[in-house]
Amino acid sequence: MKVILVTGSEGFVGSHLVKILRELSYEIVPTCYPPLRPKTGKHVPLDLLNSDATKDVLKAHEPDIVFHLAAISSVAKSFRDPPRTYSTNVLGTANLVTAVKNLKKKVHFIFISTCEVYGGGDQISETADIVLKNPYAVSKYAAEMVCQHHFVDELECTILRPFTHTGPGQSQDFVLPTIAAQIAEIEKNKRPPLLELGNIDVKREFMNIRDICEAYALSIENCTPGDIYNISSNTGYTIRQALDIFAKRSKVAFEVKTDPSKFRKVDIPVLIGDGRKFAGLTGWKPTMTFEKTIESLLYYWRAKT
Repeated sequence: MKVILVTGSEGFVGSHLVKILRELSYEIVPTCYPPLRPKTGKHVPLDLLNSDATKDVLKAHEPDIVFHLAAISSVAKSFRDPPRTYSTNVLGTANLVTAVKNLKKKVHFIFISTCEVYGGGDQISETADIVLKNPYAVSKYAAEMVCQHHFVDELECTILRPFTHTGPGQSQDFVLPTIAAQIAEIEKNKRPPLLELGNIDVKREFMNIRDICEAYALSIENCTPGDIYNISSNTGYTIRQALDIFAKRSKVAFEVKTDPSKFRKVDIPVLIGDGRKFAGLTGWKPTMTFEKTIESLLYYWRAKT
């Protein structure tokens, strides 16, 4: 049985990925940032900024596959604290790669990057220009370069660039969970029936987290180390369209007010990918509709509110 080490297993994507990999009968080593160690389940504490500790964890578990998800993953957070974003996402990746290479064995290193490195556009393929518009994108592309540098030195690394995804468990640093959480509070009379949002005309894919993690699992056996793959549905929706669906499924009426102070310093109007390369190789395609994804967000936040 192959052993898979997952960094960031305590996070939104990591927790979903661990569940899917276990369903596929892999042996999982879920690691987490020590201060964020979950109260339930067995998680291995791992601070990627501590290079010696990182080497010790990798040596203790001898994984065959590493999924590297641990990161500062919010564009908004990256603007608030660029140095922490660079340190976590770049130095953390470098320390992990070094620890993997020190194992002196064949390991498939799967690095989860981001569509943000493209800087925007429609039907973006893997050959599109790199245009870095925020600290998060800068950090992820720099981490990609770390991986590619070591690939030349025999690291078996696959780079995945997922487009926007969401689902239960995602924090309110992201727009659709913010909307769902506010509606849940309005339904329980905990806030007035008003949503204050930034630019609601930006267009993103908003894929479901379950579909994304199933794609990640398919990359293990199907993707060629040394290559880059978009994980994309090829279809996008505006936040305005999402609000229409939220309104139909809300138990109460609400108003929407756009607040210019909530607009990002550098906004990307459209960010839609071309995922044909990965889909053609693996047969993957999203199965969860946009409407069902929004419903799942509402159910989640109603239960938490």
